[in-house]
Amino acid sequence: MKYDLHTHTNFSDGDNSPSDLVEKAKLANITHLALTDHDTIDGLSEASQAAARRNITLIPGIEFSCTWRDQLIHIVGLNIDPTARALKQAIDENKERRKLRAEAMFEDFEQNGIEIRTQVEDQIGLRGVPTRPHFAQALVDEGFAKDKKQAFKRYLTKGKVGYVPMKWPDLETIGNAIVKSGGIGVLAHPMRYKFTRTKLCHLLKDQVAAGITGLEICTASTDTQQIRMLSDLARRFNLRGSTGSDYHSDTQPWAKLGRFSDLPEDVIPVWNTF
Repeated sequence: MKYDLHTHTNFSDGDNSPSDLVEKAKLANITHLALTDHDTIDGLSEASQAAARRNITLIPGIEFSCTWRDQLIHIVGLNIDPTARALKQAIDENKERRKLRAEAMFEDFEQNGIEIRTQVEDQIGLRGVPTRPHFAQALVDEGFAKDKKQAFKRYLTKGKVGYVPMKWPDLETIGNAIVKSGGIGVLAHPMRYKFTRTKLCHLLKDQVAAGITGLEICTASTDTQQIRMLSDLARRFNLRGSTGSDYHSDTQPWAKLGRFSDLPEDVIPVWNTF
């Protein structure tokens, strides 16, 4: 069996529809797929139907943004109940935060002579709220940057046009929402935060207190040494290990569907709780 428990579609900041994601997962020999779009579950229905047709087990999921000690971190919720009231409330609150930030970003760009509202909204359609990658793509399309990397360098970051800070909910709020939805929370891509081992241990201790009992160990970017270290921490804090590519698009070869190491045998898999 092959589990990829961290993927995205065009219902958040991915390129593919849920149906196309499932087709790509089939080609990648993935047997168990979690759709974990940012702060939304709107793509789950389409993904579930497509997965049933392709004999793939779909794990309902989501990726929440939240803060810990003023640091933005991401928590993946797996095997959630999409109808849970607490989950819906957390989603609605984060969507409203994103909506308000997007409007402030539009206004900032427009005050600086950059009109990209229509281009951003065309990317979204009726699927949700614009994210920074949508703004970056619009900047590329309108000739303000040659690619998304340059768009983020010239705009959208602190001190540049289009940057609007966001106040996300705290770790405890997100942990509570996931637990009340019957799911298991997983700290996503822990090496991306560039914490020292000591600081990461503090985070793991606090996430356990918040009811978040999973740790993403094998990703498209973790090397053997990092996997060994994360596995040690998973055992130390009694965390379940997860695997996921964080797939968004075929244009990002560093995060291909299903392309990561197997979970070490001495780590209890998160899917044992499903």
